[in-house]
Parts: sequence; C-alpha cells; structure tokens
Amino acid sequence: SLTFGAAVELAVAMPLSWLPLISDYTREAEKPFAATFASVVVYSLVSIFMYMIGMGAAIFTGEYDIAQIMLKTGFGIVGLVIIIFSTVTTTFLDAYSAGVSSVSISEKINEKWAAIIVTVIGTVAAIVYPMDNITDFLYLIGSVFAPMIAIQIADFFILKNDKRNVEFDVLNLVLWLVGFVVYRCFMQIDTPVGNTIPCMIITILLSVVIHKIIKKNN
Repeated sequence: SLTFGAAVELAVAMPLSWLPLISDYTREAEKPFAATFASVVVYSLVSIFMYMIGMGAAIFTGEYDIAQIMLKTGFGIVGLVIIIFSTVTTTFLDAYSAGVSSVSISEKINEKWAAIIVTVIGTVAAIVYPMDNITDFLYLIGSVFAPMIAIQIADFFILKNDKRNVEFDVLNLVLWLVGFVVYRCFMQIDTPVGNTIPCMIITILLSVVIHKIIKKNN
C-alpha cells in the first residue's frame, strides 16, 4: 500500500539515523575522514545487499513478514537464531551510542551506566509496545535527524563555523525546530523522493540565508 515516495522515505530514515552513531565510533580515529568514508561505503553496500535479499525473499515466498519468510525458506530455528543475533549486535551499537551521546550532554553522566539504563528502557518498551509496525517511529527518526544533519552540513561545510567550544547554539536549535515542522508538513505531500531530501534542502538554504543576514547586520 506504500507509494514509491513513502518507500524511499522509509529506506532513507534507517541510514540517516546511523550517521550520528558512526560519528560516535569514529570520533577518536587517527584519520577521521578515512574512517567515516569506509563506514559509509561499507554500510551502503551491505544495505543494498540486504535490500536485495529482502526483496528476493518476499518475491520468492509471497510474504512480507520476516517470521513467515524464515519459515517458508526452511530456516526454522536457524532463522530465529539469525534474528536474535542480528538484533543483539545492532542494539549493542545503539546502546553504546546512547552512552556517548549522554556524556556530550553532561560530562557527569557515566557512559556505561547510561548505556545500560537505555538498554533496559528499550527492552521494556519493546515488550510493552507493539512492534509489528514501526513506520511512525521511522518517520519520527527522519523528522528529527534530517533537519539536524542539514544544519550541521550548512554550519560546518558551507558557513565554516567552528562550534566546538559552544555548549549550544540557540539559532540552530530554532532552525532545527523549523526543519522538524517542515518535515512533518511534507508528510502530507506525496513526493517521489520522500520527505527527507526536500526537508534537508530547505533547512540548509534557510540556515545559510539566516546566518548570513545576521552576520551582515552584526
């Protein structure tokens, strides 16, 4: 029942949410660019490979539910083990990233304890809330990360601003909120490229124009 644009958007939301996580792992690398570039290339290739496997399995079995696909392809218990291990390894990365992100908010927070607490909360949430359809959650991820990354691109690569010694930038936080609203508005419009790309373009342009106007006035 998904339109092409909606399918593109859900495919974009996943890797978009992994960009900050990649940064958490590469922040102390001796060659940051090489480490980030390798992460992006490998993630892209593996994602394409996994999409091909998923599409092929869905066409072969006529099912879209991963549990039914595993049963029809004859994996059984092996399929269950694959799902468990893939979930555990992925969630470990998320938990570690949550710990690092917590420390960036306040240095008083312990990385390991923050990661453990987030893991417990995530486990409880997965038990309590229905996990059959996470479409709305993916849209939430997109609406948060798309404008955030757009502002970072505009701030660092275009405006050449160095904010490493700034705790938070009020203007950028406001622009982030505006970008969030723009994304949610685009959810009502069915574009062939989804919501993320137009939202990021608008947020980048808005960020560059407003920063230059303020700089010129000052």
